[in-house]
Amino acid sequence: MAFATLATVRKKLCLGGLLLAAACQRGPGPIAQVAGKTITWEDVQQAVVRVAERPVSQVAPELVAQVFVDLLETEVVLASSGNPSDRALSEPQRSQRARELVVSLCPPPLPPSDQEVQRALEEEGGAEVKERVFLRQLILPSKAQAQEARERIARREDFVALSREVSRAPNAATGGAIGWVEKGQLPPEFEAAIGGLDVGQCSQPVQSPAGWHLFYVEKKQKGLDPTTTESVRQRLLAQRVEETRTRCLKELARKLEVKVFCKDAPFPCRNPFGEEP
Repeated sequence: MAFATLATVRKKLCLGGLLLAAACQRGPGPIAQVAGKTITWEDVQQAVVRVAERPVSQVAPELVAQVFVDLLETEVVLASSGNPSDRALSEPQRSQRARELVVSLCPPPLPPSDQEVQRALEEEGGAEVKERVFLRQLILPSKAQAQEARERIARREDFVALSREVSRAPNAATGGAIGWVEKGQLPPEFEAAIGGLDVGQCSQPVQSPAGWHLFYVEKKQKGLDPTTTESVRQRLLAQRVEETRTRCLKELARKLEVKVFCKDAPFPCRNPFGEEP
């Protein structure tokens, strides 16, 4: 799909009126600066069109906010590479390069120790479950990209490799494992998506503020869980991966000059690296 021109996006935003009307009256203004490079409201609008394939006026404010965070994180990673040419890349090369760099800049943590797993098991009481499924997920920026990834899974492409290539999930580099999930632990729309899936099957795309989710059922269990220890280990690891990634990105941002100007932003803006100046 050809991207809409900046003028077209701006016109639709002003006509739609779902975000602040003041955004239609002012020229491009800085919403953030990363190591001397400015991110404007115009940049955010263009990114929303790329991700959602529709103008900002037709997109939930929460998704606009997530697109802005993705822009910031991508810019921080590219600016941390030490190669100025990385920041001059255009989409989709920028996103692909950032995914490659974050693996080396923010390597995954060590798995939890046996002692940590045992403590978690004791706290949870080793509860018995009637049925549980082991899930992995992909998070994609658009429904079209999610459908394409689903077709690749149907062709038996390796899920972990696909996760590393296209997913935006925090633990994409390690295969997007959610772990063992019991009925009632997921939001209703996610439960509905995985209901009835057999092992090896993938759900239809499901939208959330983070993007479009695909859930893959890797295993199923009934009755007593013989792999409780491993399921707890995977869950603790997923939590640790997310915490490590967040901490690493904040540390990269700290070494750069990163400023975020959320006060006048026409969407629920936040600084993922700390307090706004």
